[in-house]
Formats: sequence, structure tokens, C-alpha cells
Amino acid sequence: MRILIVTNYLPPKIGGIERISHELASALNTIQGVEVSVATAIWPTKFVESEWEEIEYPYEVIDFPCITIFRRLPLPRIFKRSFWVKIKDLDKKFDLVFYQSHLFVLNWIIAVRLHQVKRRVWMNHGCNYVPLNSKVGIVISFIYERFGMSIMKHYCNEFIGQSRNTADWISSKVDIPFKVLSNATNLKSFHPGKDVVDRKVRTNVLFVGRLVEGKGVIDCIAAVSKANEILNLRGDSRLFMLTVVGAGPLSDQILSLNSNVEIDFRGESSHSKVIDFMCESDILIQAYSQPEGLTTVTLEGLAAGLIIVTTPLSGGQSLKGCVNYLSGEIDDLPDLLLASRDLPWGRSELLASGRGFIEAGFTWDIIAQRLIVGDYS
Repeated sequence: MRILIVTNYLPPKIGGIERISHELASALNTIQGVEVSVATAIWPTKFVESEWEEIEYPYEVIDFPCITIFRRLPLPRIFKRSFWVKIKDLDKKFDLVFYQSHLFVLNWIIAVRLHQVKRRVWMNHGCNYVPLNSKVGIVISFIYERFGMSIMKHYCNEFIGQSRNTADWISSKVDIPFKVLSNATNLKSFHPGKDVVDRKVRTNVLFVGRLVEGKGVIDCIAAVSKANEILNLRGDSRLFMLTVVGAGPLSDQILSLNSNVEIDFRGESSHSKVIDFMCESDILIQAYSQPEGLTTVTLEGLAAGLIIVTTPLSGGQSLKGCVNYLSGEIDDLPDLLLASRDLPWGRSELLASGRGFIEAGFTWDIIAQRLIVGDYS
């Protein structure tokens, strides 16, 4: 079976789609009789903001010449002959083409080129249009997205979302039912020899994500600050500290905040460094303006034995019975942080709980098999 995954970038670009594309392609490539190729743009070296370990791609990478705008969007160099040579070289002998999102022009072009492939899968990742600040930008973005949706609707024949929310949102826009193929994580990233910290009093809180509107970093800082105010009123000097890992336009605002919390700002970090931060922390905090699916960071936090303090996640109902997971509205987060200190379980028990949840259905090996047979819940 020959599979082509079409995506914007691969790691070292930080982001959910990039990590999902790499992990899914790697898992599919281990299945006997499956050959995987990934069509993508190359993330420019000048945008890499930290030291990166070498990344192995166990599958074929077909890199298309593109330029990168807004530090996130690849635009194909359609006036270069080499681009169209690579498009022409994409024969139609693939059995399945998997398109990551409707947002990328490369996806549109390949969708047209490979319209005769038997299985053509469109996965949606978002629950809203891309947020922009200017009215003109919002209008242009809306037209751009609607055009991409129409192309993917016409040229695909399997439709899935990363969560129930993403599936329902895109269904409401294109009038096609979307099923769900969940996110997952790779437990091999957490090798047995990796040390994890087990503090008697949980004080180290971690935020991982892009520092943009909608990802909740400002709300998370406010929640930790509020929890510390409560601790001060109680006369408890064992205050929370917050480590922030990520990059984005809110970086300067974060550094200038006058909050009641010590912030260790680490900027953009490689995946292995993020795992290290998780192993050194006690709590992962998340605050989304709209319900997201089971994010990569959430699943990796569970695998690291962290307590997840978060606003509601689409798919969070699957976490009922998982002692690591504390969910509430944004105003509830300070109290949830304080409640996490009183949980009776040690780190080893939290590790067992989190990894047990993942092994029950959220590893990439399981998700890859489900994609092969079209088993979408």
C-alpha cells in the first residue's frame, strides 16, 4: 500500500500539524507492506530559534520549493519549473492521499493532480477561522479559507476531524459529515531511563504552546498568579513557579507583565527539550478560548506523569477516570491548581495512569492502523 501525506512542514517546525504529520508517517512506515511519502515545504533554517537535534525521517520526503510568509504559511513557487516537475512526478499509483488541512496551497494543487486516487482523506484541525486583527485581513482570510474548503470538498472522499469539535465545525461550513481520527503520542519519546521529578509539594507549573491569541498563555499566567495570591493570604510561602515554552507575538507582553508569579521564559525549544521540561515539572496548564481536541501537549503531559489543569478539551470525556486530568472553566483554573497539590498520588502512580490511558487507544501505532482500514469513530 502506498500512502502520500501532504502537509505544510515537518519538524523542526514547531506545531501540532507538523508533529502529527511526522509521527503518523513514521508509524505508518513501520506497517508491513506500507510505503509512505510526505509532500511538504522545508522549514527555513533562519526561523529555527533554538538548537535542534538531528531529526530522522524514516519515510520519503518530497520537498517542494516554497516561500514562507507570516513565519507559518508556505506558498509554492509556482513560477519555478522545478515545482511543476515535482508535481508531474507524483504518479497516481498511491492508494491513499492524506491531506493535512485546507489551509495550504500545495494541498490544493496536489488534490487536483491526484483526484483519481482511490482514497483521498481531508483532515481538519481547527474549530474556527484563522484569527486576525485587521478587518481587511479577516475578510481576505475568510475568502482564502472558503476557497480552500471548496477545493478539498470537491477532490476528497473521506472527511475527518482531529476531534469532535473540529469535525462538527468544518461540517457546518461544507455540509459534509466529518468523522473523527484522534490525535496520539509516541511513548518511545519517554524512554525508561528518563528521570522525572517527584516533589512532595507540587509547585512547578509548565505552559507549552505558541504565544498567540487563542492559545491562552496570558490566561494561564493570570491563573497561576491568582493561585499564588490565595497562597499568600493563607500564609503559605510555597508558591507556584511557571515555565513558559514557546514563541510568538505575545513574547514581549509576557516579559513585561506585572504578575504575582516567577516566570522562567524558555522560548522555542526542541521536542526533546520540551519532554525534559515536562519531566522536571509537576503540572501542565492550558487555557483555550475555544475547546480544542486532545492536543499533542496534553497527551505528552499525560505520558510524562503530569497533572493536566485545563479548560475543557474536545475528547476530554475520554479522560474520565484518569486521575491526572483536572478540567474547568478559565475562572476555575486557580482553584484547580491548588487542588492539584492535594491529590494523593505520587509521580509513579500518575505515570501509570497517564500512560495507561494512552496505551488504551492513543498511540500512533493504533491510529495508523485505524487510518489504514478507515476506522473512524
